[in-house]
Parts: sequence; C-alpha cells; structure tokens
Amino acid sequence: MCHRFNQKANLKDVAEALAVPQVRVEFSTQKDLFPLTDISVVRLDGDGEREIALCNWGLLTFWWKPSAKHKSPGSFQRMTFNARGETIHEKPTFRAAFKSRRCLIPWTEFFEHDEYFALEDRELSTFAGLWECWQDPETGDELQSCTIVTTEANKLVEQYHPKKRMPVILDDEDSRARWLSPDIVERPPLEELLRPFPAEVMRHWPASGKPKTLF
Repeated sequence: MCHRFNQKANLKDVAEALAVPQVRVEFSTQKDLFPLTDISVVRLDGDGEREIALCNWGLLTFWWKPSAKHKSPGSFQRMTFNARGETIHEKPTFRAAFKSRRCLIPWTEFFEHDEYFALEDRELSTFAGLWECWQDPETGDELQSCTIVTTEANKLVEQYHPKKRMPVILDDEDSRARWLSPDIVERPPLEELLRPFPAEVMRHWPASGKPKTLF
C-alpha cells in the first residue's frame, strides 16, 4: 500500500506538466502527505477540461452511511486510501468511481518502510486515482475524497514492501489521457495501465540518506 508521499512541485509546474488550462484552487508545496489529509488531484470538470481540485485522501463512497463498524467518515476512509487495481472494476466501494470518476494524483516521491522512491529522470509524475463526492444528508455539506490505485510491486519496491504492492504510475500523456477519458467505462482499455512501473527507471534512497540508482 501507499500511505505516505510528497507533492513537492508548485502549482504552476503541476498545471503546465499536466495540461491544466485553468487553476481554480490554491495550494502550496505538499510534503509528508498521509491518509485523511487534503491532497491535490487532476480530474475532468463538467466541460471535459482538466482541473486541479483538493480531495481528502481516503475514498468515501457517495452512498456511505454511519454503521456500527464505521461510525464516522474517517473510520471508513482509513480502509480506502488505496484501491487494488485488480478489483477496482468490481468492488462496490470503487466500481462507480472507476467508471466515471478517475483522476491523476501528482507526486514527487513516495515512501515505503524507511525508503523513498522516485523516477530517475524527472521529479513530477502522477499516480492513477479515483475520486468521489459524499454529501451529508443533514447539513448538505460535501466531502470530496480520493484513493490511490495500486498494483503488484516491481523488483525494486518489492524488496521494501512486505505485501509487494506499489502505486500505479502514469508517466506519459497517452496513459494519463486514457485514464481520464470519459469515453472509457470498462476495464479492458485500461488493463495495460494497471501494471508495475519499470524498476530500471526508478531511483530510491533511505529516509536519512542520499538517492541511489536502481537496486
């Protein structure tokens, strides 16, 4: 699972790199992001244009209601900050968002078991994500939330992750455009995106050390 990452890129760089025509929110460089914090995502607005929005990390489904197991939104979200890519098209928690509310989550490094991971030749990239909007039936207040999609770990990350998982990384415009496309509502056209990112183009370093190339 991915439970900590950084977005150490300014708003202008994110917008330019991800072809966002207008920026309607403000946020500063985001470091050491954990579940239940607000993170920036790139998604399509009602006109089909890319926009940057802030979503709470941990998906809260539109149909969520308090229960004996999950009395508060946060208790539910602590179980949904990651979504397994193998099952997002069929699990009740994620399948509606998978069909129509996919997003990109900008990142610069992610963290697993005292080790940071990043791309070898660039700083900013994106994770595959899903987003949702839940409305409080009593107050009408909305909570926009998101999750990071994960897949099997590559040969680098699996050395540090006990469950051998890693985020789905989308690092080129073709894969990002496909992931965001409203015309794609089924899994097959997205299947090849839900795979481990090549280890040979990643770098890593211990939390207290300097970057190392490969493994």
